[in-house]
Amino acid sequence: MRSRHLPAFVSRQVVAAERYFLDLRPVANGPLTVVCGGLERVQADYEVVREDFPYCCLEFVAAGHGTVSLRDRHVSLSPGSVFSYGPGVPHVIRTDRRRRLKKFYVDFAGRDAVARLRAARLAPGSHLMVGRPREVEEIFGLLQQFGRAHSRHSQLLCTQMLGVLLTKIAERALPPGGGDAQAFATFERFREYLTTHRKRLVSVEQATREFGLSSAYVCRLFRRFDTESPYQYLLRQRMNLAADLLAHDGLLVRQVAAHLGFTDQYQFSRAFKRVSGISPGRLLRR
Repeated sequence: MRSRHLPAFVSRQVVAAERYFLDLRPVANGPLTVVCGGLERVQADYEVVREDFPYCCLEFVAAGHGTVSLRDRHVSLSPGSVFSYGPGVPHVIRTDRRRRLKKFYVDFAGRDAVARLRAARLAPGSHLMVGRPREVEEIFGLLQQFGRAHSRHSQLLCTQMLGVLLTKIAERALPPGGGDAQAFATFERFREYLTTHRKRLVSVEQATREFGLSSAYVCRLFRRFDTESPYQYLLRQRMNLAADLLAHDGLLVRQVAAHLGFTDQYQFSRAFKRVSGISPGRLLRR
């Protein structure tokens, strides 16, 4: 759907977006229905201010930071944040200009919509953090896949996947202020440290020394709250940076290898292919 034809409630303050629209006129008291959804990478000036919203909405922060105000409650957003709103819930969403939000959303309606949110501990106007956020992101990815297919089965598949998503969020929700929440906050800060310093960090051990944690404790945190090891996370972040340098900054393979502290371009190319599935040279030929 082109920008000029988008519904009024959809933000235009995005760098990139992948959206799907299934039923913009659902029956209010009908069965659970997925209205629309998407993935947004927002602009530095992203700000959404709404006094109301026609559907129930669930948003999940996959990357970046920001804030959300739900009625009179102000909450910081970071990777793993999930929040909801709906009819009668004023809300304001803003991004951190330096760490812009990448977030998924799904809008839905039906007589059981609010009850389903409440069962997931996300009554409209609520916020929580989830452990193992990549599991939630993977389900949102499937919603994207099914919704954007625009097949005659898309609505049924998306509705069923919405149920899976709500159940997964309920399973992974962290209790506010408890031990899990404190451990997750440490995990999140360390993960952010890896991302921020990915250019110069060549090992997890280097990062743990600088951050003041033991390697064993960091490994336990990743086992508890993620689906990959700290080594895999750091390597993936470094290869994401490498892809940007190759595709957008025009650097040569050997220059990127040196930029990231690899011994030579062959060692770098092996690591890049292991993470990305293609060689740096093939990426440049795309």
